Amino acid sequence: MKTLLICPVHRPGVASLAHAEPLPNVLIFGKGLVDQWIEHQALQGARHIRVLTVDRPDQVRRLVGNGAKWGVTLEVIPEQCELTPDQARAKYVVIGRDGWLPEPNDVVLMDHLPGLPERNLFDSYACFYAALQAWLPRAVTPDRIGVKQPAPGVWVGLRSRVASSARLLAPCWLGENVSVGPGSVIGPEAILEDRVYVEGPARIERSVVGAETFLGALTQLENSMACGNLLINWETGSAVKVPDPFVLSALHPRIAARKRTSRTGRLAALALLALTLPLSLSAMLKSALSGQAAFRRRAAVCPRSDSDLNPEKLVDYYELEDASGWLTRWPQLWNVARGEFAWVGNRPLSPEQAEGLTTDFERLWLSAPIGLFSLADAMGCLDSFDDEARAHASFYAVQSNRRLDWTILKRVWLTPGRPAPDAKEREETSPLVSTSLAKAED
Repeated sequence: MKTLLICPVHRPGVASLAHAEPLPNVLIFGKGLVDQWIEHQALQGARHIRVLTVDRPDQVRRLVGNGAKWGVTLEVIPEQCELTPDQARAKYVVIGRDGWLPEPNDVVLMDHLPGLPERNLFDSYACFYAALQAWLPRAVTPDRIGVKQPAPGVWVGLRSRVASSARLLAPCWLGENVSVGPGSVIGPEAILEDRVYVEGPARIERSVVGAETFLGALTQLENSMACGNLLINWETGSAVKVPDPFVLSALHPRIAARKRTSRTGRLAALALLALTLPLSLSAMLKSALSGQAAFRRRAAVCPRSDSDLNPEKLVDYYELEDASGWLTRWPQLWNVARGEFAWVGNRPLSPEQAEGLTTDFERLWLSAPIGLFSLADAMGCLDSFDDEARAHASFYAVQSNRRLDWTILKRVWLTPGRPAPDAKEREETSPLVSTSLAKAED
């Protein structure tokens, strides 16, 4: 059995969905629309599938490959314009050639989901949202591994974490590697695609959150579709880009790990190392009098990208034994001077801590440079590895820029030697600090 799949092209009612990817690549419950159709046709007995596309055929081809994962032979064929089913049948289906005989379902325009022909996906955002809600009970296909159903009408994907104080209201769907923070309410009628991070407390109802999207604390989504920093009201069709990354932003990995400290920054580190030597000598003397070593040696995992296939690399750094506050990091100025650390980045992690980063969002920590100071420091999480510090580190890896770096430096210099506040104090001050740091990017 052979099948023709026609990719939809221009659909003014959902124009924003096709900005980054062509419409057949739009993710629906963790799978592209074209993936959903190829899988369906393969289950129906198709062994040779041709995908006809006009918009960005290279991206469609990259998504589906050669069809091996479905056990079919797959071709992606570029077209000059979108064909109707009758036009496609007349062009590609010839009786008696290649044994391909016309059948009622041999040509499909992929403007709906399999089994839901009455639910057109692309007439409007409201239609798209309604089609996803109708498809929700069918989303748990046999190939999905690790999907749990903690309550009727609630599905949670593999490696997703939900805080004990968060509530999931049916019907709702959480994809893979989703993180939901304390106090958050998800649902009813909420769909969170793969690798979404919700910083609690937040509320999402009658809404869809696209893959790799960050939703900040105290944010409420209702009757909306959010993807990256794009926010769409599916009822009215209005769309806006949210300028505040602490409210809504994309979580695509960046090249921050490749940032290097400038020559001026290295010279500044050497100068500060010399100026603060008397303070550090007092800590060394204290260690000598107590018979202890003056320095603690540590090993940190070097930043790396997901495409880096080299074995894990480590860098040595030191801390002052009998010092407090920022002075404990005095030896790390030498790492900055050598170009191993940046002035601002994410704090170093040991190999054991790096293995403790369990989700894609948390592993963003390692995509930023190792820093003498970090966003977590500015937020009061001094040398911490808790969930809050992980969120700040991952957020910095995605949103880092020079203005944010200067804001972090200003905050840590204004609070020299300040000890880390307790959890209650951080909870009380965190929204205010988030607001002040977000202004750095205005």
